[in-house]
Amino acid sequence: MIIKLMNDSHLEKILEIDQSAFQRDEPRTVQNLKGLREGDPEGCFVLLDGKEVVGYSFNKTMGDEGYLGPVGIQPSLHGKGWGQKLIQKSLDYLKSHCKVIGLEVRPEAGNNLGLYHKMGFHSAFPSLILEVPEKFQIQPKKSRINISDENSCKDINYHIEYNVELYSHLPEDRKKLILDKIELWTGNDLKGISYKNDLDLINAGDGDIIIISKDDEPLGFLAYYSVVFLHLWGAIKPTRCQKDILREGLHFFRKINPQGEVLIEVNTRYSDLVDFLMGEGFKIRKSVNRMLLEGFEGEYLKKSSDFVMRAWHA
Repeated sequence: MIIKLMNDSHLEKILEIDQSAFQRDEPRTVQNLKGLREGDPEGCFVLLDGKEVVGYSFNKTMGDEGYLGPVGIQPSLHGKGWGQKLIQKSLDYLKSHCKVIGLEVRPEAGNNLGLYHKMGFHSAFPSLILEVPEKFQIQPKKSRINISDENSCKDINYHIEYNVELYSHLPEDRKKLILDKIELWTGNDLKGISYKNDLDLINAGDGDIIIISKDDEPLGFLAYYSVVFLHLWGAIKPTRCQKDILREGLHFFRKINPQGEVLIEVNTRYSDLVDFLMGEGFKIRKSVNRMLLEGFEGEYLKKSSDFVMRAWHA
């Protein structure tokens, strides 16, 4: 058995192993796996028995932050230590690039939870996978915020004007400007995280990015792409109008994607964000265990008022 760098020719077999190992209600697709590999081509590995793929490990670095998985082994090899060797190969890669290393695992996957604990991971705040409503309970203010609601902009004299637009409709010079500014913002304010590669892949694929900005200064973004169904993720800058800006972005998203299932994942350390989304009519579909590698926890064991909506596993 040997562990090698993954390439696209391995994906069909990986898909077969993934479904056999996890019996997913909503199976992955080759396109989904290709997106995972393209997210970090140097961090994805396969376990080979001769020339046959019998295991896989997708990993991802996002600036100073990285995550492990999904990882899978052909069921006939369970309990023989090969999964642990794949994980160790992945951790060696992530440790050389990242200050934060995490993973997500289903709560019912007891054997996996036990293995990750043995390898130095410990439970952190869980994530919630939420369903985006087709209709929202509160209508957003249009383009200008000038509100005295204490849950929004607290100063009645405080207002902010902003644009909400699709990245794909921007001229090329503004596209680069906006992405560069998002990279600067997230790197500075979100502890060195980088979404640049993910946003580039969405731009090149079948998704799009909703940009909320004032004078070409990004106030937030919501990105979406299709795996089996639409996934929505993003971040909003911390301002007094943070909730209103997110609400406007969500309404804009539903205006251009009015129907169909859409999921969003939120780490419960962002408790203000969870409360906001529940108040907007989001429904909890399930929870996912998040785990952090000892010595690579960053700020993830503390609650945060940031508005960050991003899965580690997708």
